[in-house]
Amino acid sequence: MEITRPTWDEWALGIAKAVSARADCTRRLVGSVLLSPDHAILATGYNGYPSGKPGCLSGACPRGQKSYDEVKALSPYVETEFDCGALHSEENVVLRSTKEQRQGATLYVTCKPCPNCFRLLSGSGIVRIVWPEGEK
Repeated sequence: MEITRPTWDEWALGIAKAVSARADCTRRLVGSVLLSPDHAILATGYNGYPSGKPGCLSGACPRGQKSYDEVKALSPYVETEFDCGALHSEENVVLRSTKEQRQGATLYVTCKPCPNCFRLLSGSGIVRIVWPEGEK
């Protein structure tokens, strides 16, 4: 029997996909995993409301009650009639890791980060971001 090991990128993206199953969003499931330069898992995150607050799955998110025809994907999340209080998976990874851990780390995420998350990540110490269709 021949065993084919996944690349580090394939392995970490698989973990990010598994993490996304915990997301508290009715519109999109996103997961992230942060790896150190030597491939140790430092933190994980998924999109959803902050811990202890009701979110999409409990019906508390007005945006989560709408279809993509009613509220387009990537439209503003706040200061609209359909405000969403969820944190993105990338934000949760930053919140759950230290500045020291993020130095030189790679973030794997199940989809391309939004412009706000790219801005956050650019100042976080994370040096590489990988998603299924690309990397930065």
